[in-house]
Amino acid sequence: MDTDPWRVDVTDADIRDAKRAWLAARDGDAADAEVDRRYDQLRMLVHGQAQQLAEDVRARAAAPRRTPEVD
Repeated sequence: MDTDPWRVDVTDADIRDAKRAWLAARDGDAADAEVDRRYDQLRMLVHGQAQQLAEDVRARAAAPRRTPEVD
């Protein structure tokens, strides 16, 4: 499978870190604008990861399949 040199993979750790940052801002004394900004970052990461998973599934489905050799 060809890889796109511009692709940025979003990991589960990225999502966890962004969620922790949002929760810390929400539950702390951060301004509403900061809480909103961190939530938007979390939302974009989740969306990006969903897109990359969909691309991976489409790529696997489009890849030619090997057929087992029959003796």
